[in-house]
Amino acid sequence: MPLKKDDLIECTIESLAFGGRGVARVDGMAVFVADALPGDIVKARIVRAKKRFAEGVAETLVTPSSHRVEPKCAHFGQCGGCALQNLEYDEQLAQKAAQVQSALSRIGGVDVPMDAPAASPAIWKYRNKMEFSFERRDGGLHLGLRSQLPAGEKGLAPVLDIEECHLCAGRDMEILRMVREFCRESGIAAYDPKTQNGFWRHLIIRHTALGEVMVHVITTSDSRKFKQVEALGEALVERFTELTAFVHSSRSKRTTLAVGEYVEFRLGTKAIEEKVGHARYHISPNTFFQTNSAGAEKLFDTIREYGEFDGSETLLDLYCGAGAIGVYMADSVERVIGFEISEESIAKAFSSAKLNGLENCDFAVGSLDDGLGDLKRLPEFDIVVVDPPRSGMHENMAKALLQLAPPKIVAVSCDPATLARDVKRLSDKYEIKRARAVDMFPHTHHIETVALLVRK
Repeated sequence: MPLKKDDLIECTIESLAFGGRGVARVDGMAVFVADALPGDIVKARIVRAKKRFAEGVAETLVTPSSHRVEPKCAHFGQCGGCALQNLEYDEQLAQKAAQVQSALSRIGGVDVPMDAPAASPAIWKYRNKMEFSFERRDGGLHLGLRSQLPAGEKGLAPVLDIEECHLCAGRDMEILRMVREFCRESGIAAYDPKTQNGFWRHLIIRHTALGEVMVHVITTSDSRKFKQVEALGEALVERFTELTAFVHSSRSKRTTLAVGEYVEFRLGTKAIEEKVGHARYHISPNTFFQTNSAGAEKLFDTIREYGEFDGSETLLDLYCGAGAIGVYMADSVERVIGFEISEESIAKAFSSAKLNGLENCDFAVGSLDDGLGDLKRLPEFDIVVVDPPRSGMHENMAKALLQLAPPKIVAVSCDPATLARDVKRLSDKYEIKRARAVDMFPHTHHIETVALLVRK
């Protein structure tokens, strides 16, 4: 008998789906169960029923999994930042690796033996960047992380005024509390994207392995209130003497991205300096950089391992961002050429290459999303590293790679499903030889993957 909405079923959770829900099998049908872990026996309420699958929420824990542990954070279950704090870390890692292998098989149509997953060197206080959101609700100002949405609900979850977070440095929480108190006392409202009224939008805190700290406050472009942000910056610099930079930028677009459009005020340096392994980097307010510095070294070392460089190669680094991968690999190859759509990121890539004394790195603003373009005039590549956003490669990028046809492609991805799709797009000319899950985000459902594709 098919499952229906509001049915109450008892089931055993067999695995974890990408996204953090448990997976059970009921009469051959996959049931995705929120708030359930592998090994749990639960009573679950069906909230959505389709022909091929159903979704449910665990209402009663009949028998707990042997992998369950006590979550560390008081906000766990309310905050949307962590989904897996109650699952022991070794099992988190095993489940994430299984998700990658499953996606490559189901979507990519390939059964590749997975290399052992790479664990994060630290599972607490590993984040070098935290993004907090302001919100106006019930007549008050809130600043923190988004709450966890109930199963089946879509949209923007309300902001939770967190008082602790074990993924970032303790100092980040001190800064958060001070900014929240200052902004409440200012009497100026938080921005509401629905009405486009209000002022305060985002707080971003970055710190590096070298001990440098940047606080970035994003507001609307209402210049009448800018003096308040300057006062906030001065108060933060006075209290937190380790602060390297304070930046105020404005944003007029309605979208809730934590990216500033115009720098309005600055104290301290224009960029902070990060170190991953032997490489150093300049990080500006809007620069994308891996949020787990120690984990990034594991990720980059896997790319180096898969590349098997002998020092004679020309490496093409696509979606290169601020040049993190290219700069790290530059001592192993003859030449690095990076392409990225963001002018600000390319400027930081050149700056980081100079910081490391590298003379074999070139970077250009460009994209393969519209085809080969200027790449037709560049030299032949021995290897391509491609690290696209979560949505994966643009279809035209995949076609361009098939035209370039380098001997090797090392694909890096933060979404197993889009990686598997891209592997399938390239399968006419490329065979996947190796893949490894690299955990950069303990206690969350996210996972990075590195895959080696070799031309047939």
